[in-house]
Amino acid sequence: PALGQVDENANRQGFYLGAGLGDFSASANGPQGFDDIDLDSDDTPTKLFAGYRMNRFFSVQLDYIDFGESSGTTNLLDIRQDTSGLAPNVIGTLPIGFVELFAKVGMMWYDVDLDTENDPTISDSGEDPIYGVGVGLTLVERLSLRLEYEIVDVETLDDAEAIWLTAAWRF
Repeated sequence: PALGQVDENANRQGFYLGAGLGDFSASANGPQGFDDIDLDSDDTPTKLFAGYRMNRFFSVQLDYIDFGESSGTTNLLDIRQDTSGLAPNVIGTLPIGFVELFAKVGMMWYDVDLDTENDPTISDSGEDPIYGVGVGLTLVERLSLRLEYEIVDVETLDDAEAIWLTAAWRF
């Protein structure tokens, strides 16, 4: 009988590593006299992350995010953008059995390259808030799958948001 017992405190804290794929969309202000431009992903955005669970309710995490290249057209003007950066986050988790609800908040240090037809590239770097919510599912004790919605307040882009499907391995 002792072998069949599961330690309920196992895997509540410690390091984890993960990766994810997502979908990113944003809009950008068009040049003077043009409408706002909706930018949709041409590439598959990727995320790599490492974190530490202090307990089952709180974690800290560092994300490397590459939103990939997005493009859009307005008034026959093509615009492309490429955004990537690092984002340290604090994550609050509400465990409900093997399902977890979570919310996260942090800052993203990013680089944005915005290309318009026949104009030089606009490059911008900075830091802005990033936050999100999601739901996770723990499988085989150490594997965690998460679906999350994330908003990035990048100054150069408007309405920048991503949806992620991630997997993490807890050590």
